[in-house]
Amino acid sequence: MDLVRPEILKQITVRLSSEKGRPVYFAQDISNGKVFVVTKAVALALRRVKAAALGRGQKVEPDDVSPETVKLAYGILQVIQKNRLNELNQTKTFNPIFAAIPLLDIGPYQKYLRGIASSLSLQLILGTFSILFLMAFWLGARNDWSIFAAFSNVFSVDALLTFTFVAPFLKIIHELGHVLAATRYGVRVRKGGLYLIGLYPMPFVDCSEADLTARRRDRVTISSAGIITDIFIGLTAFLLWHLVEGNFYKSLFANIFVFSTLNSVLFNANPLIKMDGYYAISDAIGQRNLATRATTHLRNFRQWLSSFGAEGGLPEGRTWFVFVYGVMSFIYRIYIMIVIASAILPRYLGAGVAITLWGAVVMFVAPIFRDKGSISGTTGKTQNRWRKLTFWSGTGAVVVAAFFLVRLPFVVVVPMNLDVANKYQVTVSSSGALESLASYSVLEASSKIASLSNPYLSEQARAVQSEIEIANQIMESVQGVDPVQTLAAAEQVQNLTERLDVLIREMGGLEVSASHKGAFVPLPLETGQWIDAGTAIGALYPQDGFAVLSGDFPEAHVDTWASHLDHAVLRINSDAYERVRANQLELREIMSLDAESGRRSWSIFLTSDAPAAQYLGKVVDLRLSFAAVPITDHIAFQWNRTVERFREAQMADRATYLN
Repeated sequence: MDLVRPEILKQITVRLSSEKGRPVYFAQDISNGKVFVVTKAVALALRRVKAAALGRGQKVEPDDVSPETVKLAYGILQVIQKNRLNELNQTKTFNPIFAAIPLLDIGPYQKYLRGIASSLSLQLILGTFSILFLMAFWLGARNDWSIFAAFSNVFSVDALLTFTFVAPFLKIIHELGHVLAATRYGVRVRKGGLYLIGLYPMPFVDCSEADLTARRRDRVTISSAGIITDIFIGLTAFLLWHLVEGNFYKSLFANIFVFSTLNSVLFNANPLIKMDGYYAISDAIGQRNLATRATTHLRNFRQWLSSFGAEGGLPEGRTWFVFVYGVMSFIYRIYIMIVIASAILPRYLGAGVAITLWGAVVMFVAPIFRDKGSISGTTGKTQNRWRKLTFWSGTGAVVVAAFFLVRLPFVVVVPMNLDVANKYQVTVSSSGALESLASYSVLEASSKIASLSNPYLSEQARAVQSEIEIANQIMESVQGVDPVQTLAAAEQVQNLTERLDVLIREMGGLEVSASHKGAFVPLPLETGQWIDAGTAIGALYPQDGFAVLSGDFPEAHVDTWASHLDHAVLRINSDAYERVRANQLELREIMSLDAESGRRSWSIFLTSDAPAAQYLGKVVDLRLSFAAVPITDHIAFQWNRTVERFREAQMADRATYLN
């Protein structure tokens, strides 16, 4: 039996590591950095064959190594060789929704970072983050966390342009966190680059050699370093947003904050995606290759299901945990793809449609044709293929039938709030400086709510009173002497008296009292603050009677409202429910129009049997269920919504580009 040649074996290294106290063996292909988990027998066989072959520098005679050892070594070498050929022969299809772009090899630069890496300590990192968190909380609370409005424009053209120019610099900082941690623990970093996820640049570096050379605790630190760096960047941008002035800089730092936090929360820190969070958690729980094992169990389950038990198998024992993880990971990836696709689809003047279709073809259609081309016609598997065909055909028929036969109701959930502006708002009828304002409390009828002062009104009243006295004196002096002057003086007295009455009413308006018993909630006003007439100072919620609540109703469901309303339920704090009658609801069109999208505004009003004070401080949702219709109607509705959103986005994008 011939052994492999030394030139091939020189490119393979065998390493020993541990996982939960158990030894783990690896074979690494130095040519491409790929790492393969092998058994102890395979590792020893590969080591013996390599030692024997390199010792002679030529082919080794069969008598030097047992045939079983050679067979084991050849098995893993065949796998490695096949992996090399696949990388050489297969050209990965570019996916605009999920794509990896390698950029550079970082390893040669690590020697310049050893000094910085060795100076980093846990105390320094914790101290720095504590200071940043405290400052961010203080500034955010003072500004009502207004920076979070930037998340609503996460897929805007301005945001993507910002990411296009800023992402390379953020990528360097993000990679630097991984590289510094890897350098600190003596791990060589290979390539670094970008993931493009829905046109979002997500940085990555290849620290796979940590599996061979680093301890488990160190591997967790290396994987978490990128997340920590992103949080540091996000906090820094958060602070700078509050310190700079001008729309350009505020928009810049807001987008950097969104990019860093969104990147960490949804992707880098998420263990359901093979990124930083996955590697950190899989190492922390001692479950390396968790994703590979989960994919294997999913494939076995799918084969078992589609072949009616002839192929594949069900998870057993603790492998159910891995199987459940695989299901959750698969569902989450599909969910993320749908979220990204739905956000991109209507944007960029039609380019979003092309990008979404491109990504869908690469992710779903292309793999089907690749699998179809790789299916062999091995004799003996015909029966299983017929079983799979029967299963998938039956499944498809059931799904199609369900689309037409299964009926589901349209459900609309509307967040509701007390109708403060129209029912419960307390305003001042006269302008003045605030002297006192009642705190949050239950007030009796006629109790004082607020007191204002206006010296101008007092001075005007005194001046008018003096003018009235003078006018009365003039009227008395001309009375009976000159009728014309007497009439003019009387009119002047009447006008001044009416003016004085107005001033007295305005002065009376400086005192605000409760019109009924109820819970008063003041607005955050300061003593001495000038308040104009008609300005709200709080709200008074009755403790008896009927409450009126309102909420924004989606225009897309206005036509659905015209159909039969099956039932409505008011959900309070997600644990209390109240049945709502149809005569308690009213839908009104608000006289406003979105200039960009042309969308009208609608509000739904609910007259509840409970008093308004009962809903204070509670999260209230109105759940409306309409008549059940086939699933095909739901699909048609979503399609129409997508077309509508597409048109709205086109109008908004045209307005943006033209401006």
